[in-house]
Amino acid sequence: MLESFVQKHVAEGEGESPVVVIPLANPDSHAHDTRYNARGVDINRNFGYNWHVESVEPPGPEPWSEPETRALRDFILKLQPAHIVSLHWALAEIDADGPQSTGLAWQMWNALDKNEQRPYRARVSELGHGLRRLQLTYKICPGSLGQWGGYGLRYENGIRPAMITLELPYDPDAESRPPQLPAGHLDRLRDRWSHDAAGYLRAVESGVHKMLRAACAHPLRRSAESID
Repeated sequence: MLESFVQKHVAEGEGESPVVVIPLANPDSHAHDTRYNARGVDINRNFGYNWHVESVEPPGPEPWSEPETRALRDFILKLQPAHIVSLHWALAEIDADGPQSTGLAWQMWNALDKNEQRPYRARVSELGHGLRRLQLTYKICPGSLGQWGGYGLRYENGIRPAMITLELPYDPDAESRPPQLPAGHLDRLRDRWSHDAAGYLRAVESGVHKMLRAACAHPLRRSAESID
């Protein structure tokens, strides 16, 4: 899906700003059909912000212990992107990590038509609001890329990037994204993926491409923003 985005949009020179696409950031998991790397670590629990040894998913012996997380960290610090969008499955939401990411989340949301919005929700937190939800997110996803990119990362010039964790739908045909996901939603997606991965990707690709195009078109910030 990301490769087709590059072919259809990035390669044609859409937008004025450079775009970098990493189709596969977790090659061990892809090779072994698991979410863990070759050392049995969930790299999305190994980033150096709010890392916790008692994470539900194995976080590694310490923050940044895994080569994948260090590679992503060093790459991001070198390029200093204004926007970071990380694709995951399958919580069906546009997750704005940090209040500086709210505008980007709404731009991505508004890029979808009503039918495409149906299986998603936007989860944003304005400054001064939603602190309990932020704390809950920390507990659920300690040491994630979203946590580090949205709350722990600040460039030398003081700017924080807008960080979006884009969670793909567990069911692109759902009537709506319920406030509470149904029990077994991950198993439901695994079953669909195992039987018809191509069909699932066809169902979500257009909407994902629209959101990524919106992220690429979102104005770059020129001043420091803080959640302190």
